[in-house]
Amino acid sequence: MTFALDYLGGTSFNMSGATKWRRLRARKVMDRYSGELTGEDWDHPDILEFNGSLSSSSSMRTPDALREETTSTAYLTSTDPSLDIMPGDRIRAMPDDGRCWEVSGYPSRDANAFTSWQPTVEIPLEEYRG
Repeated sequence: MTFALDYLGGTSFNMSGATKWRRLRARKVMDRYSGELTGEDWDHPDILEFNGSLSSSSSMRTPDALREETTSTAYLTSTDPSLDIMPGDRIRAMPDDGRCWEVSGYPSRDANAFTSWQPTVEIPLEEYRG
C-alpha cells in the first residue's frame, strides 16, 4: 500500500524552491537604572539561519501630506516546524535584498489530527516603509 507521505519524502516536504533566510532577534539589554532586562539591542542580534519560501499577500501604499508609507504582508513557509520564531523577530533574505520583515503574529504549526504529522510552519510577516 502506498501513502501520500511516500510521495512527499517521508516526514517533511521537499521544498526545492526554498531559499535561505535569517531570523534576527534583539538581545536583551539591562536597564542601568532598574537593573532589569528591558531594552533591546538590534545592533548585535541573535541570528538563526533556515530555509523557507516567501508568499507575498498584499501591499498597500498610504500617501499623506508629510510622507508616503507602504505596508506589505507575506507568509514565510518552512519545512522545520520546530523553528524558534516569535512575534517581533525580524527576517531577512540571504543574500540580503534590502527588505526587512517583522514577524507580525505567532507562527502556525498545524498538525494532522489523525497522524500528528507537522509538515511545515507558516510565519506571518509585515514590512513597513516610509
